Amino acid sequence: MLEANKSLWFEKIFAVYNRNLLKRRFNSLQVSGLKFLKKKEDKPPLIIYANHSSWWDGLVAFQISLQMNLDSYIMMEEKQLKKLRLFRKLGAFSVVRENAREAMKSINYATRILKENPKKTLWIFPQGKIMPNDLRPLRFYSGLARIIKSFEKCSIASLAIRYEFLGEYKPNIFVNIENIELSAKDSELKPKKMSDYLSVKLTDNLENLKTDILKGNFLNFERIC
Repeated sequence: MLEANKSLWFEKIFAVYNRNLLKRRFNSLQVSGLKFLKKKEDKPPLIIYANHSSWWDGLVAFQISLQMNLDSYIMMEEKQLKKLRLFRKLGAFSVVRENAREAMKSINYATRILKENPKKTLWIFPQGKIMPNDLRPLRFYSGLARIIKSFEKCSIASLAIRYEFLGEYKPNIFVNIENIELSAKDSELKPKKMSDYLSVKLTDNLENLKTDILKGNFLNFERIC
């Protein structure tokens, strides 16, 4: 696998590039639920999992991470990371989901990162590939659940992303972040069952976000770009 090789100077340069790129291509990036991320200092290791409907998702994640001052790492498909090796300097590391042995290396690596420093944040797209936003059910690989189960306690957030044209020339990006509380019973679920549970939670988040957009309910959204 390809490990992350974070570089603070490269991150600062890329931050300027990424913000300008998003502003050129989108009308706005608006996020609901930032209050949860602002309290990161009080939490155990944070794992954020999101739907994956666009190539832009990783750059949206980077912008939110930057805005919230998170020390983030992100799991990325190996064949894509080989094409975009500089993303390793932003905290990307690879996974080969089709190979169970290789996938476990990435799962163990992600777990080690968070255990070595609980202030770090892990981003993961458990669908494993770009899929239509309204395709149901959401099908997850089990890596997310396996990482969560390796911790006695961790903080989990589902992050729903939608790209919408609302009358402007350029589309808007809308994101909703929801805290996921696992009960003691949920924590005992086997990886497949836990993956299904987390999938349902993200589906609910996506549907809530879609409803807010359809109703024009943007009071809880904060524009960050």
